[in-house]
Amino acid sequence: MAEQDLKQLAEGSDEEVAERIRSAGTEQTLDGIFQSMQARFVPERAANVEGEIQWQISDERAEHPYVIRITDGTCETERGTAESPRVVLSTDIPSFAKLMAGKAQGPALYMGGKLKLQGDMMLAQRLTTFFEPL
Repeated sequence: MAEQDLKQLAEGSDEEVAERIRSAGTEQTLDGIFQSMQARFVPERAANVEGEIQWQISDERAEHPYVIRITDGTCETERGTAESPRVVLSTDIPSFAKLMAGKAQGPALYMGGKLKLQGDMMLAQRLTTFFEPL
C-alpha cells in the first residue's frame, strides 16, 4: 500500500475511516498495510528479537487476524493466527489504520481502551521502532 493511500484512508472520524477501508476492500487494504511493514522493516532495530506478534483487527462485520514473524533479522507478515505469539495486539480497524499512518500513537490508543495488549509489553512498546515510518 502506498504511503499516501494509507494516510488518506486514515483521515477523519473513525466512521469515515472504517467506511473508506470497507469501500477499498478490508482484507486487501490490511494485506497492503502488512506487506508495507515487511518492506519498511529495519533488521538492525530488531536485533536479538525473535518471535511472533499477533494482531487481531476487528471490524463490525468480522475479525481479521494477522501475524508478524521476526526471525534471524527478517520480518514476514501473513493473514492468520500465530501458534505461540509473544504479544497479542487487539484493536478496531480505524484505530489500526490511524496507528499505521502515524495519526494516532499506541500509548494513547492503549490508555483510551482502543488498543489491548496481552503478553510481552516490552516487545509491544518497541514494535513500532522496528519499521521505517511512512
